[in-house]
Amino acid sequence: MPSTLKIFMPESVYLTRRAKFSAAHYFWLEDCTPDENFARFGPSSNRNGHGHNYEVLVSIKGPCDAETGMVINLKDIKQILDDVVVTPLNFKNLNKDIPHFKTHFPTLENLATYLWPQLADAITRQGCELDSLKISEDEDLYVEYFGGKLPA
Repeated sequence: MPSTLKIFMPESVYLTRRAKFSAAHYFWLEDCTPDENFARFGPSSNRNGHGHNYEVLVSIKGPCDAETGMVINLKDIKQILDDVVVTPLNFKNLNKDIPHFKTHFPTLENLATYLWPQLADAITRQGCELDSLKISEDEDLYVEYFGGKLPA
């Protein structure tokens, strides 16, 4: 039976979903002495690491589905965030537990460029487009990333 509900059908709508995870990291350059690392990174150079409660906001662009009026089913984007962000990163030491960060500094910038292709692929499979990714490690510091070509 056809629905009698009217669905608003703009060409594109942006939907943003939030996910949270906790992880540790540290900053250390192997070519530098402990004193040089401390001078450059301060307490963040402590090899035992320090932790953050990260917040990730993923904004998705797409048309509204004619039947549901949704850009993406909310359970689907929650599952994507769980699979790509929360499960792999929660309660991890980024330097030690995530292979990518054995060769890349675990900064917010590098975290954004690490997550982007994984999120973009999963979201594209749902018929939408990843528009932006915002990652914060506290209320005063965040990175926004809008994709783009990365160096090899």
